[in-house]
Order: sequence, then C-alpha cells, then structure tokens
Amino acid sequence: MYCTRAHELLFITRELHKPALGVCEALTKNLQHLEDPAKKRAFPNGAEDRTCQVAIENSPYESGSLSEQSSTEIPPVFRENVMRMDHSDGYESSEHWLELSGLESWGLSLAHLLSFCTTAPIAVEMYHDQIKWLSQGSKKVFGMVNGSRIGVLVDTSDLNCSTERLPDLQRELLTLIDEQLRFKKQLYLLSYGSEVSSLWNKPLDTCPLRLKECCAWVMQLQAGGGCDLLQALQKALTHSELDTLLIILGSRPDQTADVICDFITQNRMPSVHAVAYNCSSPAAIETVKQMAAASGGRYHLFSTALGVVDSSTDVDLLWAEIKAARNVLTQIQNMRQGRLGDTAVTVESEISTGLDSVTLSDFSPGSSALSAPLCIQPTGPIPTTSSEWLKTHGLKAQKLDLYQLLARNAYSPQETFVPILGKTVSSTVHERVMVQCEWHDGTVKNLHVDLPSLQKYQKRLMGAVRLFESRVQWLNRTGSRQIWGTVCEQRVQVLLDMSGMNAHYQLHLQHALRILLQEQLANKHSFNVIAFGSDVKSWQEKMVPSTQENLQAVWQWIQAVECAGSRNTLAALQCALEEEAQEESPLTRGVYLLTTGMPDQHMVSVTVCVSERCSATNLNLHVCLFTGEEDTARCPPPRYATRTETARALSGLAHTGNGRFLWMTETGIVESDDISALIGEMETGVNYFQKCSELVDSLIQKGSDRGSGETSPPSIKPQAWTRKAKLPSPRPTTLSLARLEGRQKSRLAQNSLAWRPNSSKADIPAVHSADISTPARPSRSADQRKTNVSQSVFFMEDGNLGAVFKKYPKAKSVRKSITTIKLPKHEDICSTKQWLKRFGIKNLKLDLHKLISGPECCHHNKLVPSVQKRVSAKYCAIFPSVQINGTVKHLHLTPGELKQYLNQTEKLMQRYSQRLEWLLTGSRCMFGSVLEKSVCVLLDVSGSMASLLPELQTELTLLIWDQLHANSERFNMVAYSGEVRMWQPTLVEPTEELCVEAVQWVNQLSTHGASSTLQALKTVCGFGDAVGLYLITDGRCDSSHNLILTEIETLRKEKDFIVHTIAVNCHDRAGSEFLKRLAHKTGGRFHQAPENTDTALIRKLLTDPCSADPVLPKFEGDDLRKLSEEIEKLRLFQKQAKAFRETILESRNPEGM
Repeated sequence: MYCTRAHELLFITRELHKPALGVCEALTKNLQHLEDPAKKRAFPNGAEDRTCQVAIENSPYESGSLSEQSSTEIPPVFRENVMRMDHSDGYESSEHWLELSGLESWGLSLAHLLSFCTTAPIAVEMYHDQIKWLSQGSKKVFGMVNGSRIGVLVDTSDLNCSTERLPDLQRELLTLIDEQLRFKKQLYLLSYGSEVSSLWNKPLDTCPLRLKECCAWVMQLQAGGGCDLLQALQKALTHSELDTLLIILGSRPDQTADVICDFITQNRMPSVHAVAYNCSSPAAIETVKQMAAASGGRYHLFSTALGVVDSSTDVDLLWAEIKAARNVLTQIQNMRQGRLGDTAVTVESEISTGLDSVTLSDFSPGSSALSAPLCIQPTGPIPTTSSEWLKTHGLKAQKLDLYQLLARNAYSPQETFVPILGKTVSSTVHERVMVQCEWHDGTVKNLHVDLPSLQKYQKRLMGAVRLFESRVQWLNRTGSRQIWGTVCEQRVQVLLDMSGMNAHYQLHLQHALRILLQEQLANKHSFNVIAFGSDVKSWQEKMVPSTQENLQAVWQWIQAVECAGSRNTLAALQCALEEEAQEESPLTRGVYLLTTGMPDQHMVSVTVCVSERCSATNLNLHVCLFTGEEDTARCPPPRYATRTETARALSGLAHTGNGRFLWMTETGIVESDDISALIGEMETGVNYFQKCSELVDSLIQKGSDRGSGETSPPSIKPQAWTRKAKLPSPRPTTLSLARLEGRQKSRLAQNSLAWRPNSSKADIPAVHSADISTPARPSRSADQRKTNVSQSVFFMEDGNLGAVFKKYPKAKSVRKSITTIKLPKHEDICSTKQWLKRFGIKNLKLDLHKLISGPECCHHNKLVPSVQKRVSAKYCAIFPSVQINGTVKHLHLTPGELKQYLNQTEKLMQRYSQRLEWLLTGSRCMFGSVLEKSVCVLLDVSGSMASLLPELQTELTLLIWDQLHANSERFNMVAYSGEVRMWQPTLVEPTEELCVEAVQWVNQLSTHGASSTLQALKTVCGFGDAVGLYLITDGRCDSSHNLILTEIETLRKEKDFIVHTIAVNCHDRAGSEFLKRLAHKTGGRFHQAPENTDTALIRKLLTDPCSADPVLPKFEGDDLRKLSEEIEKLRLFQKQAKAFRETILESRNPEGM
C-alpha cells in the first residue's frame, strides 16, 4: 500500500538484511558445494552430502556464535529456523532444505514485505472497528463480560440508587441480561448496600424462567444505605464454582481500597471484572482499578453524563496496539526518508555490498503493490449525494415529519376578551382532555394524543435513523469514498496536488487516486486527470472514455509524476474549467480537487474564477482536503494558514462551485458535507423521538392523576344548585360612591362631637375614603410599598363601611436560586480581565459561598446564663452545617439544586478549558492576544537575543498571518538594538502583499549590539494615539529601569498608547518585574510563554472526571494566570458542592450510615 520503489523495500528491510545475507551466503556455499567436481564424483547418483550442515558451519550463524551475535540481531522467528537447521541431521535434497531455509520460511520474500506494509493500516482499521463494537449496548456500560459462571454484585447504596439514578441503572442491567448474561451457563445475582442480599442461595443454570426472575429482581432494587463491598465479596467467595465476578460499583465503598485488595490477594478469588458505573469519586475509581490488578482481571469506567467509556482494560489494550502499529508505520516512513531515529542510514549500500550476486530485478516498481495492475471493481447502483439521497429517503420523503402527523389533531388555544372582567380569558379545556405541545413556529397547540399511532411512529422513526447511520458508516469506510466522497457525475476531472510540499505524502496521494480509479471511475462516461505543482500537467488534452485500458494507462502515468514546485491551484482550475467550457454535453460534469493546503494565489482570485465558470455552466467543483500531522519545527510558508483556516477557505471554494467539501486526516474524516447532512437529519429524528416521548409521558401522567383522584378537575357539565347561593353584590356606580362618601362624612362628624379621647396626647387618625374600584395607590416610602394591599369596601348593618383585604404582597425572598448560564461558542478577542467581567464566576452568580451565605443560612449560637454555656437554636439540628471561611453555615440548598449547580459549573469549566486552549494555540501562546486595531511590534535584536532569534522569526511569521492579517489590524514592525530600524515609516494595512514583505523583513534580521529600549519606545510613540505597542525582549536594557518607567509616564501625558510586554528567555527576576511594571503602568498586559504548552494534556486535566486534583502548569502571563486562578476557584467550588451534596444525602438517610 505504501511501497512503490525498490529503495523503499530496501529501507523497510533495514533490520532484516543481516539474516537475509546469512541465508544468501548459505545458499551460495551450498550451490558451490554441489558444483565441486570432487563432490560430483563422490556422489555419482546426484546425492548431496551434508550441505545444510556445511553451509551453516561456514555461515555467520553457526551454533557457536548463535548465542552471542544472533541473539541480539536475529528476530525470534529466524533464530528458531537457524536452530532447527543446526539440529537437522542426515542428507536431504535442496528442495527439502529450502523448505526450511528459504526466503519464504524466513519471511523475507517480497510478498511478506509488501504484506507488512499493506496490512498494517488494515489492522489499525480493524482495531478501530473493535473499539466501536465495544462501545455499543451493554458493552459500552459494563464492558465485555467473560466467563461462563458469572456472579453479579450490584451496588445498591443510597448514592447509586437515588431517585435520579435508579431508573437508568435498572435499564442498563436489563440490557446486560438480554445481551450478555443470558448466554452464560450459570448466574448468581447479589446486591450490597448496608446489608447483602442475593436472588438465589447458590448459582443456578440459566433458562428463560430464571432470566425472568433476574429481570424482576432488577426492577425491585432499592436504595439500601451504605456500600459494604467487603461483605459482598465474602459472601460471593463461598460459591467456589463461580469463575468471574462482575462488580458494579457506583459510590465510594465503606472500606478502603487497600483493605479490599488485601482480602482479594489473601483469598483465592475468581477473576474480577470491576465496573465504575457513573462514578466520579476518585476513591471508588481507584478501588476498581486496584481490584482488577490484584485479581488479574479487568476494569471498566463508564460516565453516564458524557455517554462515553472513560477508561477500560479492553479499550486501552486496543489503543496501545493502534499506537504500536502507527509507530511501526512512522519508522518505515523515516527509513524511507533515509533516517532511523536520529541517525542517517544508507541501507542501499549496506545491502548491495552483501548481495553482490543477487539481482534487484525482482524488486522493480512493476512488482510492488501500488505498481500492480488495477483491480477494477464491479459497478454498483448509481451514486448520489446525501442531499439528493435524503430527498427520497429522508424524514419528509418517508412522511415522518412529526408535525404532519400531529396536525390533524392539533388545535390552537382559544382566547376571548370578557368585558365584565376587563381581561382576556383562555380556554381551559386542554387542562382536562388535551396535552399542550410547542409547535415548530414557536406557538403552543392543544393536542389529542393517539398513543398507538405515536408508538408506531416512534418505531418507524428509529428505523429511519438506523438507515441514516448505515449510510454514514458506508461513507466512512476505508476506501475511495472516505477520501473523495461519492463521485456522482458522468464526466469527471481529477485535479491532484503534486506540489513540493507534498513530497512526504506522495504515496498517500497515489494510493488515493488508485482506489478512486478502481472503485468509482469505471462506470463513468469519460474522465481525465490533471497533476499540478508549479506547472500543470494534463494526462490527456481532452476527456477520454472510462475503459480499463485508459484507467491502467493513467495509473502508469501518475506513478512517473514527482512532487515538485509550488501549489499553482488557480492555473489547474482554469485548465480544467476551460476544457469543460469548450465541450457542451447534457451529461453532468464534476471536477474533484485533492489538495493538502491553501493555494499560493489569492483566495479571492481563485473564488472569483470558480464562481464565474461554475455559474455559467452545469459544472460542480468538489474539494477534498487531506492534512497530515503539523510540522511545527518547519518554518511556515509566507502564505501561512492554520488547518481550520484552510478548511474554512476551501469549504467556501467548494460551495461557490456548487460542490461539496470533505476534510480527511490520517486518522479519518474530520468534516464532510455528505455526512453533515445525514447527521442533521438524524438529530431531527432524535428530536422528534424525544418530543413523542414527552407527549406520551404527559398523557400517562394525566391518566394516572385521574385514576388516583388527585386534584381531579371539575366536570365540564354544569351542576344543578343544591342550595341557594349568595349572589355577589353589584358593582357600585359613580353616583352610589358619592352617596356613600357623603353618608360616611356625616356619621364621622356626629361621632366626633359626642366622643372625646381619654388623654390629650391621644391622636385620632383621620379616616380616608377608600377607592372601591381600584387598589390603593402606592406611596413613595419603602415601608408603605411593602404594606401595599388590595381591598374592597362594603356597607355594614349599622351603616358603616367595612373593608375586605383581597391580596397581600408577597414578601421578598432572600433565597438565591441557581441560574442557567448562557456561554458564547466563539472566542472574543479581548483580555482575560475583560472576558471574566462577563463570564466570571461572580458575574454568572455561581459563587457557592454567596449562595449559602444568606440570612436563612446563619447559625445562631447564644450564651445561656442558667447553664453557663453556648447553646444552638433548636432549628439548627434540622439542617446540616458546614464551615465556610471559618464560619458555620446551614445548608438550605437541596440535592437537586446542588446537582444543577454542578451541571452549570461543569458547563462553565468546559468553556474555561476551551478559552485556555485557545490562548495556548497559534501565535497567542508566544505573544498573547493582540487586542488593538493599530499595532506596532518592537523586537529586541540585541546580542543577548541571538539564541532565540530563529524561533522568534518563525513565531512572528505566524503572528503576522494568524492575528494581524486575520483580524485586519494596521501594524508596523520595529527592530532595535543599539539603533532603531523600522520596516515602514507609518502603520500600514495588513494586505497579503505587505504581510509577505513583513515576513521577509523579519527573516533577514540579525542580532548585535546593546538594547536601547527607551529609544525604541520614544520612536514608536509618534505613530499616533490608541496604538498598542508589543515589546518583545528579555528584559535587559542599557538604561535603568526606573528611568524608563519615568520617561514612559511622561510620554503618556502627551500620547495615548498602551505597552504590552512579552518576556522571552527572561530568567532574571529584576527584568521580569520591570516588564510587569511597564505593562501595568500603561494599562497593558504582561505575557510570558509557558514552558508546558501541551493543550491536549491540559484539556484532559480539566475535563477528565477521573483525574484527582490535577495540577495546572504555572502561568506567569496576566491572561493565562487570571484564567487559571478562576479555574482553580471553580474547581474548589465543585469539590465543595459535591461534598455538600453528599452531606445532605447522608443527613436525610441516617439509617443507611
């Protein structure tokens, strides 16, 4: 698969050539021995003497030297053959001798070598398929359970069998029984909490009846207090016939891991298959791993929240095998390039010296795997794109649109304005006989739910989703569709990028074209192949029919094309599109471009060319991007772009040409328009299924409420009056109100004449007339606003007025609720300080200490004089207490609220991890984020920067393209040592031409002289106001630090500028402090590239729930340091919230302790 030339095979046999030379020498001496005239006379009948023994005695691998030399240089299979040759006695013919000592038996034939190169990627694919198989069904949750007599130990502690977790655990256990346990010979089920109970007294043979008992036992599981794993192991040990124990652990055991492992080690335990089910406790996870190690068994870690396998013995072994296979392929590629590790090798000369008499004709390219004739595969059905395929197999085509199904029984809510009430009233029929559902346009509909039809619809929907999954797997299989997608057009042109930058991937590109010719081009009307680098090479001037002869001919032609030159994509597209424009044909036409990077030309020019040609003709341009591993040590080209930017640009080019985009790496497909369309349809189907489930649940809930008689709604039919009801008083008119007020005033006047207060200090409050129709108008004072009520006035029997209070104001709650946070998906170009003002813990109201610091959380502890001691309030014993910053607080939060808090903080932690990873990628890792729209970069090129200049030139090239050009920031470059050199006299726009010139100017810089930092800063201050100055230095200056700070403070009074300092190789504490003070005095930021920038490791530390208290690298820069401090604070809150939740659960179940 990956070998095409003779020297490549010689490189592959780098470690095998010495055994091969030994065999060849033995064969040569054997032949000379047979041709000796004396031997011919001694054996007139053609019998051979002990040629095998003679050859071995005269060879380097005789028995005397085998233990010293061969043991370290000969692979085990060769050593075994040599020993077998050495112990063979008697005479045998050359035919029999070669059966034991020939190249075939030694595994040195060409077929063996080619098989090794071609089967390694197939083996990797096979390992991936095995991992996918292990990630399905019950194997995903519990792993693959081996053995025939299985004992299942299920954790039924309060934590593992809580209300939220028990239904999921029961469902997964039923799946385990149906998929794996029913095929076992014997079963024994046991649950352990504070007490241990088993389904049967001993293991019993499996049968349908006992499997039903197992399912019923699972559905009867209940929370049982603690987690006494040791007692469960002791009971399981009494049944010696069990050969495997499946231990399902969902919480921290009551015993430590050392106690449990000591028990396993001291007793003869069967093989343990330990499973950590949805468990985030580090102690429980460590117990699972140690139990598996102590018993020689296996472990499996599954997370329900993520829906993936965190770790598993089976999966880890497969990943290790995949890594080993990839390492072998990498070594082969290095050997092919003439290197083995860090040492250059010349294997051709070594092997040629030893094989003087062996011809290399057998190793010609014509006999290699890639040079072999094409194996044209039979044509299948007519291929189509996923968008076209969905028109006939999608949800709408199969009439599986949920809203179409529900539309016939959907009714809009009726609303009517009632004048006597003065408001709009909605119908309440849906509360009794209907279910409310949110429609696709955002409105709410009342539905009559037909349960049988919904269940039938769900079955059809899952069948459609499985159909979509099968097509995704078909598109993602190893073959031409994984690289090129589906080739649907009848007239096809293939553009192959053979530029010099693809020299390392030449074999990959040739292999991609080979499988395309074999699998998809045989049934086309016509085709052509164009290879381009600096020059454009077309196989034929015009398109030719897709015959087997033409397919074989183009394959022979492409093998002679070498990768060389630049990437002239525009010329290749013009050649292909002009050829299509000249030929008018009613057949569909498609151009398939396979490239590895951005064109060397302006992307705008390429896009305009494609848009003009494809819009005028019935032509589709499909772009296939192949990217290997990024070589960070190699200096990026002048027109540099990251992988993501390259994919975004080429995707836009494909869509401009009415085509599709596909991005593939060495490990698989990253992005594909065909697969994205299918995944979108699958997500729609899943949303429909969930909505159906919600409707069914609502209907069942309504039925259960009516059956139980709880809150049964009143009947719709009017009921007859059983007794005479009191009619409400009529609403008063304006005239009646005036009469009431006048009568009330006259009565008050009469009463005031006849009555006197007992004391002169008494104050008689004035009686205010109340407004009967409207509530009292609120006053301005805060106290009166709190007591504002709604009342109605009526006449009493004695003629006085009475009032009835209808509505009291609700007291303002001081209880803090857990808010649902909304976080952006894309990164904002701003400092971490500004970003945290919007998305920090405090701003998002996720400060755990504030949430439990309300007045209702206070712990009252007063001194009682009678007993001479401090006594807590009675209610303090009701709520669990914790200490926050040395103060005792009561936990008023519920476990559900704490769970919601943990979910929100986990979401925020993932966002912080994404932000941290963004700050550590690209040029931001070395220089930080460039915030201003006007930027000047000052580079210290004094003598002390000599060792760092090559690395800085590479990183500055990345900075120009990654931030300045991408964000359209006006910029200039200044280099200073003893003198100041400016690239441009003023700030310039970041056009592509000027960016290329800036890269060239940076690459020609050299280091010498002192470091005049103050002079450089004074020079660049003349560029204008609101300019961001990015000072890159090691902190060593020819002026005093205090003088520079004083002068900069004076300059800032005249000019408005900000200085951001970037420390490189700054090991001096004084220099580092100077750069921090300089940045902070001017409102800028200090940045220093961290030593450990492994973003994958940092992401795993932050997102892996199994990593116990991971330690982040120490960051010195302001942006990275502030974000890491916020992350540490959030991790502290998460840890405390988990502890608080466990405390509340334990306090609610004291009997389970």
